Amino acid sequence: MKVFYINLDTATERRNKFSDKNFTRWKAVSREEVPDFICSKMTSMYNFTKDAHLARCGCFLSHTKLLEHIVDKKLNDVLILEDDAIQVNDIPKIYPKDSITYIGGFVYNRKMMDSKPPEIQHQVGINLCPDNLRILGTLAYIVPKWEVALHILNRIYSENRYKAIDIMYGNIGLKQYYHYPASFREEGSISQISSKNKKNYIMTENFEYINYNKYAQSLRKQGEKERKKN
Repeated sequence: MKVFYINLDTATERRNKFSDKNFTRWKAVSREEVPDFICSKMTSMYNFTKDAHLARCGCFLSHTKLLEHIVDKKLNDVLILEDDAIQVNDIPKIYPKDSITYIGGFVYNRKMMDSKPPEIQHQVGINLCPDNLRILGTLAYIVPKWEVALHILNRIYSENRYKAIDIMYGNIGLKQYYHYPASFREEGSISQISSKNKKNYIMTENFEYINYNKYAQSLRKQGEKERKKN
């Protein structure tokens, strides 16, 4: 499997985390590199600052340009990581070939304004996200065939307006498979979309998006149970 991690030139600390891995760095698109036409086509919430909007555009371009590279080189079995991904479980060797498989992210409601925690029973192994839900976050996902990348790009580029890349993946009629538990969780760190947004919430191996302190507390309790067993 070919593994790419998306990383800004300025994010040296995150890059160093992968120094001992046989992964390929993919240069992320910075705010300053976003073309005007992408900035105009991208939609953001009214309370987004200009910098945050441009960062969203940069994230969108980082993923789509990598998909273009996959198509151009006709690469199969590609894992795409964002540089705040932390591996916590093995990467699956068997996964569907007709669409992407998330091995990091979180399950959310299909209606984005519905903040009620989704109700879902995960099966160990490959799951297909139900129609009333969606996977958010492009933390870690597998592109099984270059044709899948081409299909995604064709659907995205046919849209009149763009949204955040993870939202678009859920909007274009793409099957969203995910492997449970996730292979990667999110690192608790400062958001690169908005410097005002401290990462108080993280994507966990349970495909949840929860408070970091709550997550850390659950890990401590789990550790205590393991120590008592031993």
